[in-house]
Amino acid sequence: MQAVILKRISLSALLLVFIASTADAQSRRRRGNTDPQPEQQQPAPVTNPATGNPVNVPAAPAGTAPTSLRQDGVGTPVDTPRKSLRVDGVSEKSPIRDRVPIAYDHIREDDKFWEKQIWQIIDVREKMNLPFQYNVEDETGINQLLINILLAAIKNKEVEAFSPIDDRFSTLMNYDEIMTKLSGEERTVRSIDPVTGEEKNVTIRDEFNPETIKQYKIKEVWVFDQEASALKVRILGIAPMVSRINDDGTVRATIPLFWLYYPDLRPVLAKYDVYNQNNDASTMTWEDLFEMRFFSSFVVKEKNAFNREISNYIKDGVMRLLEGQAIKDKIFNKEQDLWEY
Repeated sequence: MQAVILKRISLSALLLVFIASTADAQSRRRRGNTDPQPEQQQPAPVTNPATGNPVNVPAAPAGTAPTSLRQDGVGTPVDTPRKSLRVDGVSEKSPIRDRVPIAYDHIREDDKFWEKQIWQIIDVREKMNLPFQYNVEDETGINQLLINILLAAIKNKEVEAFSPIDDRFSTLMNYDEIMTKLSGEERTVRSIDPVTGEEKNVTIRDEFNPETIKQYKIKEVWVFDQEASALKVRILGIAPMVSRINDDGTVRATIPLFWLYYPDLRPVLAKYDVYNQNNDASTMTWEDLFEMRFFSSFVVKEKNAFNREISNYIKDGVMRLLEGQAIKDKIFNKEQDLWEY
């Protein structure tokens, strides 16, 4: 009986040894088929180049490359229109912008009895010119500031810009040249993303503030059409004016940024509404504003033998305004004198 018990104990011990060796072999095979887990790397210390302070960079997940949480990896805002997701009013406005300007009446060369070219300045700081300062986006996300409309039209090649070396529309000017004059040359700098710690070369340019455009110069011609017996005006060009500042902060000069041929610009201006400070329901387009003369301006030059502006021979500011008003009165009186009773 004792021999039988000893035999059973020996068999049990052998069975346990066999089970243990089998489990150990399976465990080794599993370890051999699995790649070793990489050790968690500590993020390298990153210093903000702008402030010089250290930046805590979170470690990237194992097996993934560090990616930026920003839209473009650097942080530059993306200039895209943001359309309203709800009706901003009691009714939805039509987003269709297929309006076209009314064609001009044809004036024959032989019917031009009298003609005068003048240059005027529209100052957006005057009370009547407040729509020029309406820096707000509409329901479609389009900014209604005039300078932004003009720059977008040039960028989209809807209209061609001309160099301000003269006002005869003789030299074309591309969009990059305009932005260089507004924001300076593009430059490449090394930037560190404070989120991922990734360092890269980034091409940047100073941001243009559209509110710095305070004046617009317009070139126009007044002509008396003897067939219609009426004095008519035609705007020929529009130029945003930029100021050149001295070191002490004073304005040295105000010069045109570029010229746009107004007859080519009319279809673009007819697509955009103008802010009406008296009635939001009564809107008109930018083309209507210029054609119906809903702006305040003062004359700075008339076509003359010396091709000079009023400021070249009159230094006092008040006297220059009076001289410009005298030119307007001369045009008005010319129309009255041509009538016969």
